[in-house]
Amino acid sequence: MTHPDILVIGGGIIGLGAARELALLGYRVEVVERLAAGAEASMAAAGMISPLDETSTPGPFFDACRDSRDLWGPWVAALEEETGMSIDYDTSGALLVAVDDEEEAALDRTLRLAGELGEEAEEVEGHALRHWVPDITPEVRRALHLSGDHRVDNVQACAVLARAAQGRGVLIHHDSEVELVEIRQPEGTVLVSGHHWRKEAALVVLAAGAWSGRIPGLPVLPVRPVRGQMLLLGGVDWPWNGSVRAGARHYAVRRGATGLLVGSTQDEAGFDKHTSLGGLEELLGFARRSFAGLGGARVEAFWAGLRPGTPDGLPILGRLPGLPVLVATGHFRNGILLAPWTAREIARLATSDTVDTDLAPFSPTRFAGV
Repeated sequence: MTHPDILVIGGGIIGLGAARELALLGYRVEVVERLAAGAEASMAAAGMISPLDETSTPGPFFDACRDSRDLWGPWVAALEEETGMSIDYDTSGALLVAVDDEEEAALDRTLRLAGELGEEAEEVEGHALRHWVPDITPEVRRALHLSGDHRVDNVQACAVLARAAQGRGVLIHHDSEVELVEIRQPEGTVLVSGHHWRKEAALVVLAAGAWSGRIPGLPVLPVRPVRGQMLLLGGVDWPWNGSVRAGARHYAVRRGATGLLVGSTQDEAGFDKHTSLGGLEELLGFARRSFAGLGGARVEAFWAGLRPGTPDGLPILGRLPGLPVLVATGHFRNGILLAPWTAREIARLATSDTVDTDLAPFSPTRFAGV
């Protein structure tokens, strides 16, 4: 049995980010992850860092999203310096396109919200749009450029983050599913055990994504899996390196030199992670409708991930009442966006019960029975 100062349950971008941040403060940190490769939802994401895409009103959630967006550039620079590895991080922005009345109305709402929040949004002339995205459909009526939207290769980011955490002394244990969490009295420590392993720590960080509500021995958190299916196209040659969005949830994001990620479905399918014909049809339909010139693009991959949803759509971040357990979960489709902010806040919570950011809207105590 090992005795780290802090044990992180979950090896996705949230857990790894928290582990590295805690190690920077001098804590002995270990991470347990149930999968061999880790990073369940984190590896299946598109890597969009888009504060305006995630909220329709000002408030603490938007503030967190914007703060985290602003943390991403320095975070990437620090991770690259620590590891000597590179991360594809792009600040070109996002293009929002409209092909019908409903989508035009959405563009108008985004323009108003951007003005209210101090984010940059400007109309894009048709010739500029066609230069940036040559395959765009001629049916596009209007487009906006959101220069504050960024993107990151989330697969690279997770790999580099894991290496950076290990470089800070963090031990990462894969194939280590948690079977039981026990609070030891009177010591007040936490005993975490799995198949043929046990670890005792002064503090636990729960960052198990969609599985966070299923940890035996801990209060049941209202976190559910929401399946997101993704498609990767190849052979796409655009000058534009950012993302393109249309409608409420569909997007295309550049990946590598000629790749294009197309996403995403939102399926209430429980813990079933298989891809479906309906999901493929939905994504191909969006791609054909929005990018009329992509008929010859290669279909290279199609996969799904389970994102951790909550009843109110907000992440769960804070201390479980009376327990040496910090919760960092429920980020839904914002785990990549909120990773550096969450890591910072978890580190603050670990060192003090008083933090600069008002975390009350995200506290686990907002749910009955927690």
